Amino acid sequence: MSCFKNKGFTLIELLVVIAIISLLSSVVMASVASSRMKARDAKRVEDLRQIRNALELYLDDHGYYPPSGASPCDWDCNGYRYSYNASWNALAADLAPYLATLPKDPINSACAPWGANCYSYTYGNVGRTTHKAQYDLTAHLEDPGNPARCAVKGWRFMWNNGTAWCGIYSGQIYEASTY
Repeated sequence: MSCFKNKGFTLIELLVVIAIISLLSSVVMASVASSRMKARDAKRVEDLRQIRNALELYLDDHGYYPPSGASPCDWDCNGYRYSYNASWNALAADLAPYLATLPKDPINSACAPWGANCYSYTYGNVGRTTHKAQYDLTAHLEDPGNPARCAVKGWRFMWNNGTAWCGIYSGQIYEASTY
């Protein structure tokens, strides 16, 4: 007489194991996504710090900051250079002696950082003749809890009318200018 015993898992046991693995995977994936978002924000802050340093070196050599865009809006007007288009290459050329490669936003959406889900760098609103020597260097941060965002730190850049546009556009803005 042979004794035959079933060895293996039942369908219920397999479904329970699959459910547990799926739950653990979703928790891990959420954690990884949050870490990636925070890493991109840290890169943005560091990139803009490097750009700011290059801009200050440019100022030391020339007595003014690089222009904000194509003529007629070079200085003292509301013009911008964006990391998602060719205008960023002109800024890269201006800063080449001070910065080997001009960084771009890790996502680099095809829109200015003031809009929702728009991730790019901008440089503009450059004062020279009519307004004091200043500039606006901006990025949009992803992490709503990031302490570097404008909504937490308060405004640092005031253009000619003295208003803080950050509050109008997005609390997720990071402003890297020195003013």
